[in-house]
Amino acid sequence: MIVLPKLLNELLDQVDRNRAAHLALDFAQHVLGTLQERIEEPVQDACREYLAAAHEAIDLGGASPRLLKAHELLYRTAERWEGNRHLLALGAGLVMQAVRVGCQRMMEEARAHMLRSSLITVQDIARESQTEIGRWYAEQIPDEGEDRRQAARKARWEETRWQIQHVIATEPAPRKSRTDRSSQ
Repeated sequence: MIVLPKLLNELLDQVDRNRAAHLALDFAQHVLGTLQERIEEPVQDACREYLAAAHEAIDLGGASPRLLKAHELLYRTAERWEGNRHLLALGAGLVMQAVRVGCQRMMEEARAHMLRSSLITVQDIARESQTEIGRWYAEQIPDEGEDRRQAARKARWEETRWQIQHVIATEPAPRKSRTDRSSQ
């Protein structure tokens, strides 16, 4: 039997730091897309811009003005929605965590306000994404009980499967080594 979470962890352990950072952002983006009907437009827009700016900053290797501006915009937008904790968990909270995977140090160096805590990994974002998707699907079931748990379990499994497929689909092909080229 294939244990998807174990396979996902093995795959994520093998990607380099920049790929892991991009994947964390992709996982958060997938949750935003899946749950977009539940997230208010201003929060969605701020989240999308923050994710795009983070992708750009990771590629550039430093905190760009765009990232700093998107960071402030998302924090200001999230503050306006502070009363709705569930909304923040679905949108801004997950995005903020995902951006930390690849941008924590560069944001600290740029002296941007960012929560200091232990570093977050792409595996953490993968698990949190699975949890959010599972929670959302379980809430669609009207009655408490086994049906809700089953819906959540299935949704988490499907999210994990999507994550594995995404890692495989986006992972660049290995480069040929010198010994591979010389043997041809």
